[in-house]
Amino acid sequence: MSTHTRLKKLINWTVQGPIITRLMIHFFSYNIATLFLLLVVYGVRSSLATVAEQVPDSTQVTFWQQAAPATICMFVMMPFMVWDLMKLTNRIAGPLFRFESLLKEFKKTGKLPTAVLRDGDLLSDYQHEFNEFARALHVRYPETRPANAPVGENTATVAFRKSV
Repeated sequence: MSTHTRLKKLINWTVQGPIITRLMIHFFSYNIATLFLLLVVYGVRSSLATVAEQVPDSTQVTFWQQAAPATICMFVMMPFMVWDLMKLTNRIAGPLFRFESLLKEFKKTGKLPTAVLRDGDLLSDYQHEFNEFARALHVRYPETRPANAPVGENTATVAFRKSV
């Protein structure tokens, strides 16, 4: 295990940027929704106290009554946040799975196709480097070129799809 500490915190903005941005949006939207819900609850309580012609008494309100709006907001918003982060991390995990599958195929068959990612996937800069490596390998070792890949320096990308 390496004992080196990471000095650089932001390694690749194209990968880390969307995650950081999305987490900030989630944090602010959650807090805004919670504040809004607290204001609504406060307004309803004040309105009910005015209609009943009573002075609001804060000593009668328990902790759980005060925390109920925040708890409700948390349970309502959490599935949306988790779903959105799952979609975002899928844009990273999907390409990593594709690159791993291509390398496993290369290990089995000795043929290395170039990588094709879906629209919206992250790691497109890694895809470019991977494909440049595959092209260089094909030039140096022509036997590594897949059968359906065209011969020549401008090798077209070959889609590798695995049914999930």
